[in-house]
This record gives sequence, C-alpha cells and structure tokens, in this order.
Amino acid sequence: MLAGYFYGYMVTNILGGVLADKYGGKRVLGGSLLSASILTILHPSLSRISGYLTLILRILTGVVSGPLSAAIQSLFGRWGPPQEKGLLIGFAFACQILGSIVGLSISGFLCDYGFDNGWGSIFYVFGGISLVFSCVCFYVVYDNPNGHPTISEEERSYLNKSIKCRNVVQKVPWKQLVLSPAVWAINFGLFAYAWTSISFQVLLPLYMKEALQVNTTSNGLMSSAPAIGQIIALPLCGRFADFIRSKKYLSTRSVRVLFQTFSMVASASLLIVIGFLRCDQTILISLLLFLSGITISFCSGGALVSNTDIAPSYAGVVFGIANTFASIAGSLGSVAAKSLTPNGTQEEWQIVFALCAIICVSGAILFAILVKTEIQDWANLEGSSSSVYPKYTKGSKVLEVDF
Repeated sequence: MLAGYFYGYMVTNILGGVLADKYGGKRVLGGSLLSASILTILHPSLSRISGYLTLILRILTGVVSGPLSAAIQSLFGRWGPPQEKGLLIGFAFACQILGSIVGLSISGFLCDYGFDNGWGSIFYVFGGISLVFSCVCFYVVYDNPNGHPTISEEERSYLNKSIKCRNVVQKVPWKQLVLSPAVWAINFGLFAYAWTSISFQVLLPLYMKEALQVNTTSNGLMSSAPAIGQIIALPLCGRFADFIRSKKYLSTRSVRVLFQTFSMVASASLLIVIGFLRCDQTILISLLLFLSGITISFCSGGALVSNTDIAPSYAGVVFGIANTFASIAGSLGSVAAKSLTPNGTQEEWQIVFALCAIICVSGAILFAILVKTEIQDWANLEGSSSSVYPKYTKGSKVLEVDF
C-alpha cells in the first residue's frame, strides 16, 4: 500500500509536463492538488470498507500527484528570471522537505489525539488543507506575467525581457528532445541525485537501526539531520550559483558542472565514511549527516535547474522525463539495499553505500560530459506556439509584448 502511491506517481510525470507546457501550469497544478485532496479525504471512509480500496486510492493519489513537480517547473520556466531561478527552485525543493517533516510531526500528534480514532483525522486535516490551498492556487497563480492582473508594468516588462519562453507550446518535438544529450545529462544527474537522496533519507535510518543498533529516539533525531541541512542549504546553494553567474565569475556551464560534481562526489564520500563509523560515534554521525544534507543541496545549482537553461518553453516536459528517472532511482535504491543486506551487518551496508557512491560519481561524470546551458535548437522561440504573447487588458490600457 505504501508503494502504491509511487507506482501511480511515476506514470504521470511526463504527462503532467506536457499538459502544463501546452495548457498552462496553473490548471495542472491546481487540478492536481484538488484531485489529490479529494482522494485523501475519501481515505478513512473507503478504507473501512476494504483494504483493496485503500490500495486503489493510494495509486490514484499518486497518479494525480505526478504532474505537480512538472507543473511547478513549467511555471518557473515562464516566471523565473535566469539570474534568480537557482534560488527559486532551491526554495521550492526546501519547502517540499520542510512540508514532509512538519507533516510527519503533526501526523504523530493527530494519531494520538485527533478525532475519528486518531488516524482518520490525519487524512481529513491534510486533505482539507490541500483542498483550501488548491482553491487559493486557482485564485492567485497565473500561467505567465502577461496574464497577471496586479503586477506592476515595470515588473512585467522586466520579466518579458529576461525570460525567453512562450506561454504555451502547440507541439512537443519528441524525437529531438529524447535524442538530445542535454536532456540525458539532466536525466543522469537527477537519477544520481534521487538515489543519493533516498540513501540519506530512508536507507541511513535503516542502517543505523540494523547495523549500529542505535535506539529509536536517537535514530529519529539523527535521521532528521540531512533534511535540516537541505532545508537550510538548498535555497542558499541556488542563490550562490545565481550570484556566480550574475557576476560572470564562471560561465553557466562551468557553474552547473562544478555544483553538480561537488554535490555528488562530496555526498558519496560522506556515505562511505559513515559506513565505517561505530555506534558510539553518534555526534560525529549526526554532524556528517547534517553535512550530507548541505552537500547534496548543491544540486540546486546543477541538474535541478538545467531544464530551464536548455528549454524554458518545455521546462515541464523535460523535468517530467527526468523526474520519472528519479522516481525509478528511488525505487531501485530501496530494492537494491534490501537485496544486498540479508543479514543487516555493517559490512553488507558498506556495499550498499559503495554502490551509491559509484552511481554518484558516474552520474556526475555523465552530467559533466553531456550538459548544455544554451537554449537548444529544438526548444527555441520559433518552436513555440507563436511569436507574440497574448494581450493583457486592464481598463483602457492594452499591453502587447513581441519578441
């Protein structure tokens, strides 16, 4: 049942990107949140009827949630100025992790003190919050600057001049996109990032329980260290990358390669070191786990933002493809760890961490070789829907922007 969500989630990442780029990220984002919230609210009542209904609900919730990330990336492609997108995307990923931590903490409280036998209130509370947020999303989010009724003309002009992206695209150049080395650089980069992330967030707590025999309370506190590091560092690393690019200290390609390589190699090194520490070195393990959250966050200046470099008009589609690879990596990482640790010994876990390190380094090398930072020929402005943004009328004033 826990895996059911991810089975559904993997199916609709690419579809979500296509829909967001063709029809607008607002509709896809709001519709996805609205559908997921309704399905979540239905969980307690339908689960009491049959466990099979619970599994179906989990799969369907994953299906409707799959387009979320791609829709957000599509909106960033149309709203994020090039010199600010590292900060924006880093902030978005940090908030996602923060939401997970807050959600899990509140769920524990609701399970003990909530209504509807405790566990039922978890679904009602979070489903209700998502329902309200989806309505707010429909009201305040707009697909592009020219459709927004309240931003200043100065801001609108700045965004239109700095962002080379179309509102919507009529046709996705699938052949050129799939065969593009720049797209595969992102696929490899996010695959390695996701495998490493699942190792820090899911596998390390299991390692500390099985191999190091760390008690549950200490394990919980130590396991939160990587997430805390990411929440702090993701926006900061993204902003640091933006700063280097804006000051022209390094080219955009050099920044992407440097940040991605450091993220993967440093994270791989920390995993290897943690695999050799003893159970009585809890303070050192906690410190290294916190540092691992910081090192992996350098991806916010690397692969996490490369899709908006090469194809801002197709940012949702490209990220949808890459996020599908990332989802596969997350599933494979858990399966591989289970198969390699039948006895749960420290020596077996060292093999798991070594495998992750190999994937990290391989992903960094492939990303460095294939990455591009200029808008690709198949993703240029002429490949989009039209050469003119739609008009936005406010009172008697008409704004039309033409590239």
